Amino acid sequence: MNQEQIFEQSPSIGMDAPKKAGIDLNFKRVLARAIRYWYIILLSVVAASVVAYLVNRYSTRIYPIRASIIILENAENAGSKFLYKNELINPTRNFSNELFIMKSYPLLQNVIEELNFDVSYFKEGSIKTTEYYELDFPIKFKILQGSHMPYGRSINLTIQSTDTYKLELLFNDPKSSIKKFDNLKFGDTVRINGYSILLSVNNKEKLRNLVNTTLLVRFNDPFSLARSYSTRLSAAYVQAGASVVNLEVKGSVPQKEIVFLNKFIEKYQEYDVEKKNKVATMAIRFLDQQLAVMGDSLNLLEDKIENFKNRNIITAMDAETSRLYLKLQELEEQKFQFRLKENYYKYVVTLLTNQQYEGIFTPTSVGINDQIISELITKLIETKAKISSYQGVPRREENPLYKEQLIIIEQVKADILKTIDNTRKTETINIKFIEDQIKIVYEQLSKLPSSEREFADIKRSYGLRENLYLFLLQKRTEAGLSKASTTSDIVVVNHPLAGGPVSPKEDQNYMIMLAIGLILPLGGFVVAELLNDRVQSKEDIEKNTQVPVIGGIGHNPGDNNLIVYSKPRSSMAESFRALRSNLNYFTGNRNNLLFMVTSSIPGEGKTFTTLNLACVLAMAGKKTVIVGADLRRPKLFDDLALSNDVGLSQYLSGMAELNAVIQQTKIDNLFLIAGGPMPPNPSELLLRPSMDKLITDLRSTFDFIIVDTPPLSYVADAFMLSRYADHTIYVVRQDYTPRAAVQALDEHYSSGKLANISILFNDLRKSGMGYGYGAGYGYGYGYGYNYGYGNKRRSNNHGYYSD
Repeated sequence: MNQEQIFEQSPSIGMDAPKKAGIDLNFKRVLARAIRYWYIILLSVVAASVVAYLVNRYSTRIYPIRASIIILENAENAGSKFLYKNELINPTRNFSNELFIMKSYPLLQNVIEELNFDVSYFKEGSIKTTEYYELDFPIKFKILQGSHMPYGRSINLTIQSTDTYKLELLFNDPKSSIKKFDNLKFGDTVRINGYSILLSVNNKEKLRNLVNTTLLVRFNDPFSLARSYSTRLSAAYVQAGASVVNLEVKGSVPQKEIVFLNKFIEKYQEYDVEKKNKVATMAIRFLDQQLAVMGDSLNLLEDKIENFKNRNIITAMDAETSRLYLKLQELEEQKFQFRLKENYYKYVVTLLTNQQYEGIFTPTSVGINDQIISELITKLIETKAKISSYQGVPRREENPLYKEQLIIIEQVKADILKTIDNTRKTETINIKFIEDQIKIVYEQLSKLPSSEREFADIKRSYGLRENLYLFLLQKRTEAGLSKASTTSDIVVVNHPLAGGPVSPKEDQNYMIMLAIGLILPLGGFVVAELLNDRVQSKEDIEKNTQVPVIGGIGHNPGDNNLIVYSKPRSSMAESFRALRSNLNYFTGNRNNLLFMVTSSIPGEGKTFTTLNLACVLAMAGKKTVIVGADLRRPKLFDDLALSNDVGLSQYLSGMAELNAVIQQTKIDNLFLIAGGPMPPNPSELLLRPSMDKLITDLRSTFDFIIVDTPPLSYVADAFMLSRYADHTIYVVRQDYTPRAAVQALDEHYSSGKLANISILFNDLRKSGMGYGYGAGYGYGYGYGYNYGYGNKRRSNNHGYYSD
């Protein structure tokens, strides 16, 4: 493989070079940018503070309303307990279920409908609309039940006088084109688009204050409101094992929520009483039915006794007749008890068959002693109460607890029916035995005289039914006393009171918005730093390559590329003198040296560096020649006011002699070999033996040779010329050269493709934290120059940044 093939296959340095892994974030540069653009941060913080103020000023304030109640345990009424053992009041209570009952939809919907919360009034302000609520509101707005309800819609209500008002619909209804209803009278039913409303006046004196006032009226679905309150209502025991419950509801109108909480406690107390009285009510109904039948029988027997006395002289029974009479009466009472049980069982079976669980009560409530049935029905009642607490809960059929209660109630129902069936079979035998005993007594009574037998029979029937009637009447009285004397176990501990607003949290909003006001611009600076893949500082160079940094050149604010010649005492000239001194450390202060100047991409200041380095060497009395080896885009001649008609391309192709291509510049000791007309094969020309001869002849004539080459990322010319260089200067421009280019240079340096090379950091205009160049380099380039953020001149129209 020849030398030309080796150079052609050498990879060039480009933008596609692999980057080092990880996030490279320089916090000092982010801080420096934040300090420079402090006014952006200040504007962001001010804007965030204004937003926080507006949020605090116009957000609806939410107030907590709190109350406490205590649920008494086994709170039986003292009067009922004194009179008799109260079997109609359940002495146990499942406290875990009470919290679910409090938040049940039916209970809350009852509260909402009674308070007329299905109609809300609002006053429109210049910025926001607020709810208007007054406990003794002078108008009562009632939606009459019908096939169509206006839930979710709003209308404008204008009070024209204490007798008339005006309505304006705020929604489109295809059923009617009428949107305004004027001069309507209070107390009259108004039918609007399928629904009816009734406005009545509660207080005319207060109504006068609302004349010519327009209110926004919104119609709310009571069930939807109940769901909302169920979510907002908080109910929790103060601690484990306690029966005191803390209630809390939050709302924007404290007075309204206080009224709600008071009514809620009242309805909860009514529910508690109603639940306790439900068994007594059902028992009273059953006993009334039995008393009605027994009363009719007593009336009939009283008539029979009266008729018998009118027809007979017998008014008393002898000893034997009385004995048989008492025995028969005892048997009849036993038979009645079995019939009472049968009636109760028939009543229960009918309710269970029709799944009417609400009407079931325990047998002990009517004086029937059946422990097994009583326990099963008690369990049925408790399970049904648990199921009722799920009423209105969405998708309750999917709730595993609800499914479990349904299974339990079906099992208990089956057990009750089976137990009743078995009991009936046992009682059939007992009734048969009693009827046989009654038959024997009747046979003995048949031996008595007919008048005594008839009198004994009437007297027995009357006495039996009278005793049974008194028994039922006693149970009816006990049930009535139980119902009348029952009180709620729910006692108010702390009445509803409103607390301070919990929303908006003004201090917290200010802190959050202040943080956002700071984070947004700082985050922008961080993102800008992360997205910036350009070399910003010497630290960036050292992180990405092992190539040493030879010096730094500041920013040239002018358009003159020969800054060293035109301003020899400027800080820029001092920077190149420092570069000249630093080169001596790399070359050992030898003579007849060749320096190659290259870069990764155009626009990094390669040509500018070549010209000024050559100027500073020539001005030091060293005979210096510049070789324009960039045959594709020669530019050096233009800055030196020379010609490009004859140059390196003619010499290498044999069309001109060396003396013909060397041009004297206006600067003493400085000469130029221009690139010449662009040849069709620049790379091949640089590989010819004539290039070796040119370098040899120049070394014998000049003290320093400065070779300007094309960028590494475009062609491999610099690689081919590097074999002649005693030292290569690689130009990196601040905030312009990609970091990937420096990483690729490091690969070539590590592999030995580019030896004796150092980096010149050019166009330093950003300074401060994170942009520091470091001590010992760039002597003098900081004098009087602005290294801050300036306009980056990257086009080819600005002298020394053009390659």
